[in-house]
Amino acid sequence: MKPDLMNSDSHEPARRMIALSGPEGVSGGRPSPAEESWLAAHLDSCPPCRDFAENSREAVRALRGIPISAGASLVATTQLRVRQRALQLQRRQERLWVICVCCAAVTLCTAVTTVVLWRGFAWLGERWLSAQWMSQAQFSEPFWQVAFVVFSLMPAVLAGILLLARGTSLADHHGSYQD
Repeated sequence: MKPDLMNSDSHEPARRMIALSGPEGVSGGRPSPAEESWLAAHLDSCPPCRDFAENSREAVRALRGIPISAGASLVATTQLRVRQRALQLQRRQERLWVICVCCAAVTLCTAVTTVVLWRGFAWLGERWLSAQWMSQAQFSEPFWQVAFVVFSLMPAVLAGILLLARGTSLADHHGSYQD
């Protein structure tokens, strides 16, 4: 807010700046150094605005001096809501932890099953092709590749689904994983 110095009525911007100033200010920001210096110069030369500033300071001091106490029901309700929010945040953190553990387990399961299935499919392919009764049933290379991908991913996907379902079930039925 830049005060209009050319305006003959400079009291309004000064009073607005006084009303909005303070440790936190209504607008959430402090005046710029140029605005502060303009206000200081204006208050030096304008007794009505200086009185307004002093009265404002006194009113704020008086309001801060009034003790405000909350009723027992307000305190109890606030404590209950704070506890509920803390529990909600704890459950969210626990669910995130379960998801991380599940991702690690699925990754490990995928690595193990990939190695085992690779060797299993190699062995099966050698046996399949060497068997005389199967020599007429030729499977193409893409068939073996697709079969390998499907069988290598299936255990990991199933393990992930089961682990996530188990973690969600624990949180929903018991309220917390630590109970």
